[in-house]
Amino acid sequence: MLRGSKLERQGKSGALPPRTAIVPDWLPIVSGRQPHETLGSRAYRPDGTDDWLLVATTAGFGQVRNARGQGRVLQRGDILLFRPGARQDYGFAEDQASWHNTWIHFRPRPAWLDWLGWPEFDRGVSILGAQDDFALIEAEIIRLHEVANGPTRLRIEAAMNALERVLIAADQLNPRFRGADIDTRIHKALILIGERIGEQVNVAELGRAVGLSRSQFSALFTRQMKVGPQVYIETMKLDRAGQMLRSPNWTVGHVAAAHGFASVFYFSTRFRRHFGLSPTEYRLTHLREASLRETPPPQPEVQTPPD
Repeated sequence: MLRGSKLERQGKSGALPPRTAIVPDWLPIVSGRQPHETLGSRAYRPDGTDDWLLVATTAGFGQVRNARGQGRVLQRGDILLFRPGARQDYGFAEDQASWHNTWIHFRPRPAWLDWLGWPEFDRGVSILGAQDDFALIEAEIIRLHEVANGPTRLRIEAAMNALERVLIAADQLNPRFRGADIDTRIHKALILIGERIGEQVNVAELGRAVGLSRSQFSALFTRQMKVGPQVYIETMKLDRAGQMLRSPNWTVGHVAAAHGFASVFYFSTRFRRHFGLSPTEYRLTHLREASLRETPPPQPEVQTPPD
């Protein structure tokens, strides 16, 4: 069990509002270090945050708890990952006086999303045991933190590049692709799909890229991924387009073109079928929810006593 009083559940600065916006739309990455040597530190956000959160344990012992109250101890080399909106409940392991970690709030580049399919601990919460190659990953995390908080003009781009190297190294340790049940040709195809998500991805070309005919590739992909390649590609495109639409900075036409759709009409049709809303309705719904989260609660009216 995680230790935690009511004060610890709220954190040092008080209770956090639902779906906290740690990283604004214009800033793709923020990092920090927590060399905790004091008892009782705990983060609890029942509705998560609007961004992704990665927490890498570098020393000591932490713990994450799922919605059923079951805990999982985090040790050096464990990397905790929360998707947007996922419940966050983590902190010190019980009876442990030290827990060191580096946290990274980020908005992933489109090609990264398929790399983030780590072993799931709870809904939207994953844990990757990276002990086998943690020295390399830790070096990149240290570099990421230094450049992200440094004075250089391109610090954000450098930090994102460092995080990309972290995710690539972590992908080599991901049992989803490391195990015998995932064919290396399908792994390569998934990476190619992520890299070409802004193009009109052709299934036959993917097959040739991994040394298979279209029919052989489609059959193997469907057997491995439990969905056909064309459906998988379109789902990835639409999910990433949905993330992009959450920002008011891009037009629907720009989002459609950025994901390889030939026309706004076709994009809107497929988007509505996938999400149940048009792209414009989806954006307005998200922006309305974000505005409500950021609006402070009304202050009680002060009654002036009569003279």
